[in-house]
Amino acid sequence: MITVNVNNQSHSFAKEPSLSELLIHLDIVQKGIAVAVNNAIVTQTAWNEFMLKDGALVLIVKATQGG
Repeated sequence: MITVNVNNQSHSFAKEPSLSELLIHLDIVQKGIAVAVNNAIVTQTAWNEFMLKDGALVLIVKATQGG
């Protein structure tokens, strides 16, 4: 079992998910967000190939409008 921490919440998976699989699992729209894994930004072009290891710390930030 693989456990990934996303924005301070634990999520478990049967196998290592890709970053794209994680976002789909969490029902997060992939437009207008930035993702960091273990304090390193992962570009959107790498999300399909970027595999999350057990204990990975994922931070998802969504762009908002305001002022």
